[in-house]
Amino acid sequence: MPELPEAQALSERIDERLGGATLVRLEPLAFSALKTVLPPPEELYGHVLVGVGRRGKFLIFDFATARLLVHLSQGGRVDFEEAKKSTRPRGGVLRMTFDRLPAVLVKEFGTERKAGWWVLPADEDGPLSKLGPDPFSEEFAELIRSGSETRRLHAMLRDQRVVAGIGRGYSD
Repeated sequence: MPELPEAQALSERIDERLGGATLVRLEPLAFSALKTVLPPPEELYGHVLVGVGRRGKFLIFDFATARLLVHLSQGGRVDFEEAKKSTRPRGGVLRMTFDRLPAVLVKEFGTERKAGWWVLPADEDGPLSKLGPDPFSEEFAELIRSGSETRRLHAMLRDQRVVAGIGRGYSD
């Protein structure tokens, strides 16, 4: 299950390989995974990938005029496709094709299909607006030092509205 450290490493790796590439196509591979209607995904075609970052467990693909968010949920992973492919892989969620290789394939394993992706205008946060502070921020440090949270620490750390990016694996 990808959590903050894995999402950070993954965003850096994707940015290193594809930063500056132009998006050619988005291929939805799982109908229920796309969580937004407007703007349509096709509006990103022809736009340059300015950078890839992370907020909590979300990967953020920044195209300047819009953003594409990916959440891998519990069983998600990202693969680089070094050759052009058009088949629908088992567990496929989304394929992003750029003007150069590799393509980015988002897949999900397991029985629960919860991985998702969003296309948002650059000035909208969508699901990011509900996230708490990152665990390395001063806001989080202040919450721990003087917060009024009364739940057990384990439950508090797993609540993404309280702190973003920590899940079951790291809260233990």
